[in-house]
Amino acid sequence: MTNEKMAFSPMECSVLTGLCLNTIYKLLKQNRLQSIRIDRKILIPRTSLESFLSGNSQKDGAAQMK
Repeated sequence: MTNEKMAFSPMECSVLTGLCLNTIYKLLKQNRLQSIRIDRKILIPRTSLESFLSGNSQKDGAAQMK
């Protein structure tokens, strides 16, 4: 296994992408970024972030992973 992170917090996604934290939360609410919730922590899988950045986000309102 590599040392690369498999998932990021919304704050980490904000820093990595240069997007405002509010924008990250808005994308999560619109289901354009998938997330995993563990207790109170929200994690955004690397694959979801890469897919969004490549233009393959879920715009159809598909349910988030829980």
